Amino acid sequence: MTPRILVPQRIPAAAVERLKALGDLTLFDHVDRAMSRDELLDAVRDQHILFALGGVGYDEEVIAAATDLRLIAAMHVGPAFVDIVAATRRGIPVSRIPNTGLAKTTAEFTFALLVATAWRIPEADRFLRDGRWVQNQSEAFLGTRLYGKTLGIVGMGAIGTDVAVKARACGMSVIYNKRTPLSPAEEVALGAEYRSLQDLFRESDLIALTPLLTAQTKGLVGADLIAQMKPSAILINTSRGQVLDEEALTEALVAGRIRGAGLDVFAYEGQPDPGPSETLRSLPNVVLTPHIGSAARETRGEMALRTVENIERFIAGQRPLDVLNPEVYGETPRRDERIG
Repeated sequence: MTPRILVPQRIPAAAVERLKALGDLTLFDHVDRAMSRDELLDAVRDQHILFALGGVGYDEEVIAAATDLRLIAAMHVGPAFVDIVAATRRGIPVSRIPNTGLAKTTAEFTFALLVATAWRIPEADRFLRDGRWVQNQSEAFLGTRLYGKTLGIVGMGAIGTDVAVKARACGMSVIYNKRTPLSPAEEVALGAEYRSLQDLFRESDLIALTPLLTAQTKGLVGADLIAQMKPSAILINTSRGQVLDEEALTEALVAGRIRGAGLDVFAYEGQPDPGPSETLRSLPNVVLTPHIGSAARETRGEMALRTVENIERFIAGQRPLDVLNPEVYGETPRRDERIG
């Protein structure tokens, strides 16, 4: 039997070529639009393997429509857009990719967003493109320098740790909050000090949100914590939109109670109304990016090829490397708190 594989978005060419060598590949190659719901339901009907990417949800209805389905391979660390329960009921394994190289890329992007927001780089770019070169006041376009400032990191996992390294290299002090604090030796190595969330929000000049989205971190940063921030403070979120109370942040920004924000993730990223609110889009002191924390060419290429490797192993009769529902292989279910 020749495997039939569906890829519902464009992926790097090297991954496409390897998939073509494995079986009959159906690739939705549009870049101007996403696959519609009707197109998706029709496309999955005779497929054996679904390549899963964010923005194309494989819910229970889609999985049920794929009557010949054998594997869902996600190019994602925590594919909340895949109904793993529905797949497990059918005995269909769902594979993912590890967080290793992805974390370093997201940390680099987080720090880039922090720098761009503190230095008002997108605002300055728009200013210049609008033909407003001349400034008559020496304080007309002041940014916030990083050295000598305190960076508070919420969630000192792989991403937060790498952000801390970059911050220390820029002469910043680092404080952090984590459910289980680092060991004293780890704190010394990073030059980071533990704080309660309340103290972190009070003391920090810049705050980076980097925790996983779990039941415990959902809604973690609300109006009470935002109210603790300095008027000169800046908040960066590259975690998940649901970690942060977006409305409370917007109110603080509009009222001028904090200096600014840089956001790559938002409370609503699915249809019909994805992305930031109109109010957030209108604020000059907010830098907005469309959830691109892993969108480096090199990283996306690695992500795609790791997903292909899981597919290759499955077709060869081997267990994929990264299985989210190992119970379909008679193994103990994973205990993963991540929900997005």
